[in-house]
Amino acid sequence: MLFRKTLIHEMTWVAFGLFVVLLVIVMTSQVVRLLGEAAVGALASSAVWAVMGFAAIRYFPILFSLMLFIAILTVLTRLWKDHEMVVWFAAGRSIRSFILPVMQMGVPVVILIALLALYVSPWAQLKGREYRDASLKNEEVSQVSPGIFRESRGADRVYFIENFSGDRNEGENVFVQIRQDGKISTVLAEQGGMFVDEMGDRWMWLKDATAYKAPGGSPEYDILTFKEGRVRVEDPSPVVVNPATSAMSTAKLWGSDSREYQAELAWRMALPIQAFLLMLAAIPLAFSNPRGGRGFHLVIAALLAFGYYNGINVMQAWIAVGKISPQIGMWPLHGLVALLTIGLFWWRSRVRG
Repeated sequence: MLFRKTLIHEMTWVAFGLFVVLLVIVMTSQVVRLLGEAAVGALASSAVWAVMGFAAIRYFPILFSLMLFIAILTVLTRLWKDHEMVVWFAAGRSIRSFILPVMQMGVPVVILIALLALYVSPWAQLKGREYRDASLKNEEVSQVSPGIFRESRGADRVYFIENFSGDRNEGENVFVQIRQDGKISTVLAEQGGMFVDEMGDRWMWLKDATAYKAPGGSPEYDILTFKEGRVRVEDPSPVVVNPATSAMSTAKLWGSDSREYQAELAWRMALPIQAFLLMLAAIPLAFSNPRGGRGFHLVIAALLAFGYYNGINVMQAWIAVGKISPQIGMWPLHGLVALLTIGLFWWRSRVRG
């Protein structure tokens, strides 16, 4: 009982610290990437933190898998380094005795990884895409500010409105310039405002306006005067969130015959299996021989973990293009890692300190 409680307690605290560190690293990289997208107009500046949150949830299954593997490997390596393993072996324990406490600590995490990979992560990606598109549409509207020239994110429209009232949603002395099909249209209106139609598209209405249209660089203009009119503020095609395969629900992937969808489903199912096998493999991989290289076993562990993860990605691509049957899927890779783990246990079981 003391053996299990001590081991589980130490692994739990190490895992918690590792998760915090890994999460900070991922969020830092995401902030840098999203700020770069906001700087070029691919993402609304107001949506950076929300999109970063959805992106962080997307990486949770991988983070938890790494956390579990590194935490077990770190704690057991310390036991070898401090010669505590010799004490446990002298008390009648073997390398297989560590399986039960490791599973007691790790199996709940593996179940959490499965729930995240199959349900939560796709939902977060879908909501992140929806929020990204909605924020871009709202920022497009917010570009129509009183007394300031604003350019659309597509760099094809410029707006200016004077004395804009948010209560009445209208203003005076409106200027609109539109570049389309090699021609420049300039509209001057005495009054203007914003409205949203029944399809959700945003428009600027104009009163007592004059439009000037001419090819770029040409001094000849077509002049049109109209009493009332409107100009679409955003792209003519409404933004419809067509989620990528990674953002589709697992239920839709399960019932599909598409190879791409089946490859995505196999990838999601592989994450908890990978976490479980690496969790067990970390036990014999933590063995440290004082007479040999102190960090050699860590190099082998890192190669196994990253090779396993990269193998999952490669096999996902092979399933998608038809090189591997979806029925076979990634099971040969999982079987190979399982056999390697059993072989490591057999090898390390001969070591008694």
